[in-house]
Amino acid sequence: MRVAPSRRRRWNNILILAVVLFIGVLNLPAVIKTYFMEPPAPAYPTLLNTEWQLQAIHFPQLSLEKNQGRWRATPPSSIAPEILVERWKDLVGTEVDDETYQSFLPILRNPQTVEVWYSDREEPQRITFYQTPRFWLFKNWQDKWIAISVEQGYLLPENE
Repeated sequence: MRVAPSRRRRWNNILILAVVLFIGVLNLPAVIKTYFMEPPAPAYPTLLNTEWQLQAIHFPQLSLEKNQGRWRATPPSSIAPEILVERWKDLVGTEVDDETYQSFLPILRNPQTVEVWYSDREEPQRITFYQTPRFWLFKNWQDKWIAISVEQGYLLPENE
């Protein structure tokens, strides 16, 4: 028994359509994830923008600058400049909401500022921070207050 050519074409078209639909169903989770879901927010906010190329960090008593691919400290520091830069680049903290920040205001004294320069930016990121006996409070690159607990000399050398 022979099948008519039009019936054979029809079955070929149905088979091709079924394969295309099957491939579409297999790719559906990836398409939904890519186009319809927002990427997850980082677990903890970072102090510095990790997408930008760091060029210099200026503290009140110390400057770290990248020159010819190497980090240099002015004046010389008791901690290697590369180590200090890595410590600052890797800082993450716990976001502090406005109500909590307001409750901290009575204990926050002597605000300090750090200027962070990026190679592809015309203006520096100015970070205001407070150092308390138990934690540091920073205004990060997203203008959010974040609390970070580190040892006394971890971010700034003891002799500063």
